Amino acid sequence: MGSTVTDTFEMFDSSIVSDALDRHEIDGVVNSVSPAHPDQTAVGRAHTLRFELAETTGEDTNFPYAMLNELLADRVLVIDGAGPEISCWGGNASRLAANAGVNGIVVDGGFRDVGEIRNGSFPVFGAAPTPRTGQRRVTIEAVGEPIEIDGVTVAPEDVIVADATGVVVVPADEAAAVADTAEAILEEELLVEAKIENGALVEDLQRDGHDF
Repeated sequence: MGSTVTDTFEMFDSSIVSDALDRHEIDGVVNSVSPAHPDQTAVGRAHTLRFELAETTGEDTNFPYAMLNELLADRVLVIDGAGPEISCWGGNASRLAANAGVNGIVVDGGFRDVGEIRNGSFPVFGAAPTPRTGQRRVTIEAVGEPIEIDGVTVAPEDVIVADATGVVVVPADEAAAVADTAEAILEEELLVEAKIENGALVEDLQRDGHDF
């Protein structure tokens, strides 16, 4: 089986992809989330959910099972949460997602069980840790629809690249072109790194016209 566009994005870190998006005049950087553990990375097509606060706190809602039933293999779950003060995700959800083959989660909202998540292998990117459960506090209002996180629209099948530096979103219809640009940028970066390792100085890089 041949490689896919998503496979290509696994070669790049978020900085390279951000630079490529800049060249295509696309703002895809999500600044409101960060990794639960700096060694965790997630790359894949987005599967989106939108949460809202429950109308009546304390009564049963469709959370968490309406979310857990959307754990799709080879996808990054992207959630527009109900605020950083309420957890949308935790240790057991991470275990279930890993078992289902999910590539990672990006949640613009709270998450908990940080120690378990950091000791596990499932990549979690969220707005803030909090012990407060989402049980009977939030409800899942939409699945598989475009959402907005930190001013960036995320649609189903967009490409997500998330690592220690941050999270970037590549629109699905621009993914192939952005991947080609990112490959060219990566080649340039590797060339600059090699020159520096071989003793190049600032004036050498400037003379050669390198951007970095």
